[in-house]
Amino acid sequence: MVVLIMGILGSITVGGYRAMQRGMEERGVMENVNHFIRAAYRRAQIDRQPVAVFYWNELLRAETDTDTMIVVGKAVAVRRMGRFSRVTNPYLYDEFADLDQSYDSTDDEGELGRMSGHRLFKYNDESSVPSRMQYSVVADSVYSGDNETVTIFSGGINNRTNLSASAFYNLNTSDREPSGGWKIGDGYAVEFAELQLPEGYVFGGQLPTRAGTVSEFKAVRFDPDSPSSETVEIHVTRPNAQGRPEAVRKAGQAYARENQSV
Repeated sequence: MVVLIMGILGSITVGGYRAMQRGMEERGVMENVNHFIRAAYRRAQIDRQPVAVFYWNELLRAETDTDTMIVVGKAVAVRRMGRFSRVTNPYLYDEFADLDQSYDSTDDEGELGRMSGHRLFKYNDESSVPSRMQYSVVADSVYSGDNETVTIFSGGINNRTNLSASAFYNLNTSDREPSGGWKIGDGYAVEFAELQLPEGYVFGGQLPTRAGTVSEFKAVRFDPDSPSSETVEIHVTRPNAQGRPEAVRKAGQAYARENQSV
C-alpha cells in the first residue's frame, strides 16, 4: 500500500511539473511576441515613419522520410526608407538618399555579386500593407561608381551641381516579388527586427501543407499618429498520425497596445 501511494504521488508530481514547465514556456513565448510587436509600434511613433510587420509559418523539410516535419512561426518588422528614382538592372537608385552614408560602398561588381546580401522589402501603400511579403535580396554594400553622377539644375543652364549617386545591387529576386520587379517610384523598406518562435509554436492556426512553403501571412501597419489595436494569435502544434504538424490549441494573443495584458 505504501509503495502504491508513493507511485501515485510520484506520477502526480511528474505530471504537475510538466504542466508547470509547459505553462512557463508558453508565457515566455507570449512575452517575447508582445515585446516584438510593441517594439515595432513604438518604433513607428519614435521615428515618425510607418512600420510594417509580417507574420508567417514555414514548414521545414525533414532530414529523412521517417522524421516528423517541423513548422516554424516567423515575423519580421520593416520601416520604409525611401523611393527609387531610377532602376537600371541590377541597380536600384535612390538619388535623393545618401545610401553610401548608411552602407559600405564599392564600385567592384564582382565583390557585390559575391555578397550574401539582405532583404529589401517593397512598401508602396500608405493606407495598408500588402498581404504577402515582396522583396529582393540586395548586396550588403551599395554600388558607388566614379561615373555614377546626377546633375541637378537650379535656375539657368550654367547653375548646376553634380552629385554622386549610389545604388543597391540586386542579387536576386524572391518568389514573393511581383512580376515586373522594381519600378521607378516604388517605396522600399529595410528590416530592423525579426522573430522566430520556438519549435511547436506558430502564428495563427493555418499551417503550410508542403515542405518549404509558407502560410498564414498576416501583414499589419503601424502608423505614427494612430493608436493601434493590432493583435496576433499564437497556437501550439502537435504532429498528427502522418507526422505532419497540426495546430491543436491557442496559446494566447499578443497586443500592440501596452495597456492590454497577454
